[in-house]
Amino acid sequence: MQTPYSHRKIAAYLMVLSGITHPAQILVYGARPEISGPAMQGSIFLLVGALLLTRYRIALWVAVVLPLMGGAGALYRIAALEPTAFTYFHALVDFVVVGLVITCLVRPEIQPGGGSVRDAVEEAKN
Repeated sequence: MQTPYSHRKIAAYLMVLSGITHPAQILVYGARPEISGPAMQGSIFLLVGALLLTRYRIALWVAVVLPLMGGAGALYRIAALEPTAFTYFHALVDFVVVGLVITCLVRPEIQPGGGSVRDAVEEAKN
């Protein structure tokens, strides 16, 4: 059984992993322009992962928008350019994170200190 905080933590750890593996591509494939640009841009995911480990709700929105943009770029690269193994991995991570974070936004009760207004009203009645 998952703990209430696990969706957000899993998304955070995946973003940190993605933030590390984006620049690591340069070690594997060299500093070619088609590798180094996305590799450096992807390092922002370290910050997204760290932000997800906080309790700020804005972190959830950032963790939807940035990975969604990154995943769209990865899909474009897969469809129109020459993808690498990292491209497939990062696209997968991006869309898994987006799904986890949207779950946190839609169901606030799975977050620490979360819960809906309806839950708070019902608790106040009891």
